Amino acid sequence: MGCDTGTVNIDDKKWQDLGRWSGKTLQELRHQIAGYQSDEVRVYTVKTTKLIEKSNHVQHWGSGPNLEGDLATLCTCKHNMQLSHTCEKWKDRWILGLTSRAKSNGFSGKHYLLYMMKVEKAFDSHKEMYEYLEVNNKKSLRIKNAIENRLGDIFQPTDTCTNPINPLMYKNPHGDHSHSYDGDTLWHKDIVYTTNKCAPLLLGDRKNTFVWPTPMIIFDKNRGPGNMKLTLKDLFGFLSAI
Repeated sequence: MGCDTGTVNIDDKKWQDLGRWSGKTLQELRHQIAGYQSDEVRVYTVKTTKLIEKSNHVQHWGSGPNLEGDLATLCTCKHNMQLSHTCEKWKDRWILGLTSRAKSNGFSGKHYLLYMMKVEKAFDSHKEMYEYLEVNNKKSLRIKNAIENRLGDIFQPTDTCTNPINPLMYKNPHGDHSHSYDGDTLWHKDIVYTTNKCAPLLLGDRKNTFVWPTPMIIFDKNRGPGNMKLTLKDLFGFLSAI
């Protein structure tokens, strides 16, 4: 679909393949989610984004959110935000990830919409999400598996995993994984973020997931640090088309 995909091999990616998505216009987005105006949306910045001026494509070189495999998942990023709700209460809430606005990343001081998803399910552990996708979407699981994909965001449990929040019960990720580069064990925090607890892992509803490989919609408000809590109705007051 005209978007640079990084590299051909899944285990040697430099950035995520967003080419299977096509962004919606602001008018299309308004129309599709018109019935959800009172829903909560959490807005944050995906700092691992860069705008390639020549092609006008956004590159995302982090593992979270993972936007590959025709599904959006948030498992290796924004754990504090994920902990703002229990798994049960995350269902049907929304996440909006903005691009960086840094000039050093090719942006001109403006945030653009990168992705938006309505949460379909939330999981208490990587084991739980892994097993769910193994049954329901093996193709997406393979692409998101952190063993094969250095930008994957789902860690694979061992066959003898009896404690799903113990990092030692998981297979080591790709040697160059974004949270395991050069032997780093940052990925352990993705398994157990606080004492005996994994931050809820979020899976987007495919029918209500939108990804913008090219900038189309501007977020006009200075978002500030952390994440911002809005209703969808309030959100549209901060959006404008390019």
